[in-house]
Amino acid sequence: MKTRRDISQEIENTLSSIDGVQRAEPGDFFFTRLQARMQRSGAADAWERFIAIVTRPSIAIAGVLLILAVNGIMFIQLKPSTERTEQAMLQQDLEDEYQLGITTTFYDFDKPE
Repeated sequence: MKTRRDISQEIENTLSSIDGVQRAEPGDFFFTRLQARMQRSGAADAWERFIAIVTRPSIAIAGVLLILAVNGIMFIQLKPSTERTEQAMLQQDLEDEYQLGITTTFYDFDKPE
């Protein structure tokens, strides 16, 4: 068991060990290099922040759902309606039956049969 005197001697030894310590000084041109690094990483930081935002699960899922919704709307709007298709088929049948699609020209009348 240590006595009070041993403990105070140990404290004195510990405190005296830091007597020769000097203040830490930065190296030459430290602040210049630090400022240059901060300016270079400004553009990279913007991209990193953008990527960090876009890769969040909530943002990514919302983006995918938005793309799917736009594609669905475009598919529905561009899908030909069946009514119009039936009308076009009926018109084609009438043209075929009455030969309305065949046009005659001036030269057709001069041809001997």
